[in-house]
Amino acid sequence: MEIGRRLLVIPSWEHADPGGRVPLILDPGLTFGTGSHATTRLCLEALEERIRGGERVLDLGCGSGILSVAALKLGAEHAFACDIDEKCADAAAENAALNDVDAGRYTVRCGDILHDASLRLEIGGDYDVVLANIVSDVIIGLAPAVRSLLRAGGVFITSGIISQREAEVREALCAAGLEIADARESDGWLCFLCR
Repeated sequence: MEIGRRLLVIPSWEHADPGGRVPLILDPGLTFGTGSHATTRLCLEALEERIRGGERVLDLGCGSGILSVAALKLGAEHAFACDIDEKCADAAAENAALNDVDAGRYTVRCGDILHDASLRLEIGGDYDVVLANIVSDVIIGLAPAVRSLLRAGGVFITSGIISQREAEVREALCAAGLEIADARESDGWLCFLCR
């Protein structure tokens, strides 16, 4: 599946000639994030426009790891991925291995950033890109923590926002001091890029 201008998502059980695109091999297992859902596509498109090389990326609610592994394949220097589901953390690590991502460039943890102080300490801050492709309620809960995770000039790319919840999520992001610089929509789902 071609996504954006640079990515080609290839299921692990298939073979394809990337034809000049960056191949992203993926085994979703029992987790989300194959690239076929509108929210994943929207995040991947926004992500590929922001990764130029050398970035630090944080993927909150990483699922299959598709977003953070894509960031690394596109040239990010390091990615930290976490999810509250241990199966997701395992799937993300496995997908990184499928894509020959150097383990020194990718950290995967299981935990809840909102309630686990040791995880927050390990995550740190100063990220060029923070990603969260999750449900609106979690995005609203995360909003106050995002600014402290970003470096100056960094961006927060978030999706999983159904159109009926757009105003509520916008309000929470703005109340947390984030400016919505870009909004994209597909199939009734929204993706915000915030500064």
